Order: sequence, then structure tokens, then C-alpha cells
Amino acid sequence: MNKVLGIFGLLIFVCLFTTILNDSFVGQGNLYNITRWSALFGILSIGVSFVIITGGIDLSIGSVVGLVACLLPMLVIEHGFSPIAAIAIVMGCSALIGLLHGILITRLDLQPFVVTLCGLLFYRGFSRWLTDDQTLGFGQAYDDGLRLLATGKPASWATMLAIGGVLVFVGGLWKAIWRPRESSGNTFADHISRWGWPVMGVFVAIVGSARFWKGWDTGPGPVILPLGEYQIRGIEVSVAEGAAQLPSRVMVYAASLLFIPAFGLFLGSAIKQNAKRVAFPIIAVVVSLLLLVASIWALVPVFREATPDDTWRVGAVTVSGGALKTGVMLIEFLFVAFAIVAVGWLYQAGRTASVVSKAVSLPMMVFGVLALLGQTDLVATMVPMPMLLLIGLAVAASIFLNRTVYGRYLLALGSNEEAARYSGINTKRMVVLSYVLCSMAAGLGGILFALDINSVQPSGFGNFYELYAIAAAVLGGCSLRGGEGNILGVVIGAAVMRVLYNAINILGISTKLEFAIIGIVILAGVIVDVVVKRMIAKRALVAAESARLASAEPANG
Repeated sequence: MNKVLGIFGLLIFVCLFTTILNDSFVGQGNLYNITRWSALFGILSIGVSFVIITGGIDLSIGSVVGLVACLLPMLVIEHGFSPIAAIAIVMGCSALIGLLHGILITRLDLQPFVVTLCGLLFYRGFSRWLTDDQTLGFGQAYDDGLRLLATGKPASWATMLAIGGVLVFVGGLWKAIWRPRESSGNTFADHISRWGWPVMGVFVAIVGSARFWKGWDTGPGPVILPLGEYQIRGIEVSVAEGAAQLPSRVMVYAASLLFIPAFGLFLGSAIKQNAKRVAFPIIAVVVSLLLLVASIWALVPVFREATPDDTWRVGAVTVSGGALKTGVMLIEFLFVAFAIVAVGWLYQAGRTASVVSKAVSLPMMVFGVLALLGQTDLVATMVPMPMLLLIGLAVAASIFLNRTVYGRYLLALGSNEEAARYSGINTKRMVVLSYVLCSMAAGLGGILFALDINSVQPSGFGNFYELYAIAAAVLGGCSLRGGEGNILGVVIGAAVMRVLYNAINILGISTKLEFAIIGIVILAGVIVDVVVKRMIAKRALVAAESARLASAEPANG
């Protein structure tokens, strides 16, 4: 959970930093593109996370994406296959590629790095030979059919919130009433822990449903799937004028009103229980927020007005507009980072200071994030179809990894392969399974990328995609040593990668520095993760030693 919170904090930091300097970042068009590309890369990242959990690696993802993206238009356009048959064929090819990787690794004891590196080269070369290195696409023939798998906009984020809120309410109600819980010894904290999820579910459902408060009309939507002479169409829902912005307004005011008492309860309980633990974090938060507000008021207008060709006079020094923008950007970077770290410090200190603070910390964080999101156009933005596919895949992958015996086998295999083998797990079969799942996710990603871009160049399509996927998985909490992984963290890691890429472009940073900046952020995230892990281990060791000495004193006495 701490890893997920850490990567989520990094995502908030990048979004907040970019929004402060350029508020077009939170416009509907930009938010739609970010969610669409995050979903596409998130699918690849979920696939590779299964391989990383087992302690392996797959470098062929980008080439598999390119091969599948070439095969699909070839089968549909040039050879006349139906879309369903073509998709089934390319997904079968992806599964066979993963099966081949797994067999070579388990039966011939080849290193995963070598096998998948050879796959990277072979699949790229084969796709170029197969297509004669010619650009492929679907033209406009499938714009209202097959391509809607990647370009469709089936719902708004407000609708998704309404549906998600209902699901959270039902699940929270089941946990509160029927699922037994361990008591913390504090009745008030127990009630918050038990009924917090249903309350949050109701609130989120109300926010999402605000889109339809002024009424709506329905009609036939675009063709989702053609079946011979018949067509399966979606439902197009249109709302009254101004209704699309209602969820944002409700979110801002209602979430803020709920956040204030939740934060007061969180802070008051922590101070009452252990004032020393939260004193310095409170001071850090106040100072960081004051500095951030002052810097926004004084420096952000200068950043927005300056252009690279201008010259600005700062005191007795004359600087170019480009240098001034860079300086302002670095200052804001430090202030935003200071604020995020201080808030995270207070959050962790408060949770450990009091049982009540720990119980109220999650609702407080949810209401705070919703209040921030209400300031953007996200709720009024349409949801790209790949995001729905990512959500479905993430839920299925999370259930598989955490709720099935085979998922537990994968985690055990990554933690200690020899111990897993001695415990009766068929480790070779599980390794093969992980590579099949990874390649099938790459195949699905290849289908969606091809349908979305509609212009496949075999020589470069999918280049470096494996690095983005691996980086997102590692940022999301997957250990390259194996045995650790969290699907939610992987999805957030993929979002961080795409938000970083978008921030580089929207802030006017030279694209020549793109990979350098992404590399620095990934390295920083991994270093912080390792340092925090060591600090936690050291504290646990000190606590265990203190407990041992405390228990030994009465015996000696």
C-alpha cells in the first residue's frame, strides 16, 4: 500500500507542477489524450508485470506490438478476413510467441534477457520483410466499426464515477455488514473503518449522477460490432446544456465541505494522541504551502509571459526569456516537491499517531483528491474505449494475482524459485504462463495501437514501448528481483510515464531532453523506494530489538 501511495504522490506532483505553469494541461482535450495513451501503455505494463513478478524480463514487447499492428490490417484489408477472425488470429499468434519464449526459457534453460532480445530483433525484422517495409492502415473504411475499439468514447468520466460509486457502495456495505472485521479497540474508529467505504460510494455516485440532473435524451450510437447483415450499436446519451459541468461544481463544494471535518478529525486525533510526532510535519506543511502560494503569485505570470526570444531584466542582470522560464520552472519544481513531501510526511505521521486518524485517513485523502479534480475538466471529459479495456484487464489481473492460487504461485516463484519448486509448484508451467500472458497483453496493445494511429510503419512502430512498459511496472512496485507486484501501482506507473511525456511537451521543454528527464524521474523514484524500504526495515529491526530487551529485563530482574 505504501508503494501505491508513493507512486500516486508522484503522479499528483507532476500534474500539480504542470498545471501551475500551464493550466491548459487540465483542459478536456489534453486530459482525454493523457487518459487514452495511459490506457494503451497501461495494458502493456500489466502484461510485463507478470513476467517481472516471476523474476524474468521481456524485451520483445515493442516488436510484438509492431508485428501484431502489421498483421491486423494485412488480414482485414488485403486478405479480406472479418475483424473478429483477424483479431482472433493475431491474439493466437501473440499467445504462441509467449509460449515459445516460455519453452525456450524453461526447457533449454536460456536466459530470459537473451530469448526476448532475440525476439525483439526477429519480430521486428520479420514484420518488415512480411510487409515489404510498407506503411499499412485501415483507411476510413472502419472508422465507424472496428476502429471504435480504440477511438470510441462510450461514456463520460461522470458516468464512470456514478457506476463506480454504486459498486463501491455495494462492496463496502457487504464488508460492513457481513464480513467479520478485527476490532481496533476504539468503537469510533471501528465505525469509521466499517462505514467509510459505503459513505464514500454514495458520495461518488451522487457526484457522477449530477450530470443527469437536468435530464437526458438517448438514441442509437455508433456501430460497435458488425455481424454480417446485423449491427450491434451503442447508446448515445445527450445531456442538457450546462449539465456536463455540474459534477465538477458538486465535487468542488461537497468534497471540500467533507474534507474539512475529516482533516480536522485526522489532525485533532493525532495531536491529542501524540503531538510530538505531528508537530514538525504540520510546520513543514504550513511553510511549504506559504512558499508555494507566494511563488505562484510572483513567478507564474512571469513564466507565462516570457518567450525564448525576449530579454528580461532581473535586478542588474539581463537574461533571456528561455533562461528565465527555465529558472522559474526549477523554483516551482522545488516548491511543489517540498509541499508534496510535507503533506505526505504529515499523512504518514498522523496515521501512525492515532487509531482514529488511521481510520479517517482514507476518506480524508479521497475527499481531498476529489476536491482537486473538481477544479479540472476531467469529469466532463469523455472516457476513451482503451481505458474501459484497461479497467477490465486491471480488475481481472488483480483478481488473478491476489485471489487465485495461480497468482500466489507466481509471487512465490518470484520470491524463491527453489522453495516454490520444493513446495510442489510446477515452476516451469508458471513461467510459461507468465510469458503467454505478457505476449497476449502486448498483442492486445498492438491491436489498439494500430486501430488508434491507423498508420503502421513496420520499421519503427512500437520502438521503445517495452522500456515504457517495464519502467511503469517498476515504478508501480514490481521488483526486478521478483516476488513483488501490485496491479494498481502498475496502472498508476503507466499514467506517470505518459503525464511526464505530456508535461515535457506542454511546458515547452526541449524534446531532446525527453528521455533524459524520464530517466532521471524513474531513477529518482527507484532510489526513493529503496531508501524508504531500508528505513522501514531499520525501524522494524530497532523496534524488535527494543521489544526483546524490554521482555528480557523482567526475566533478569
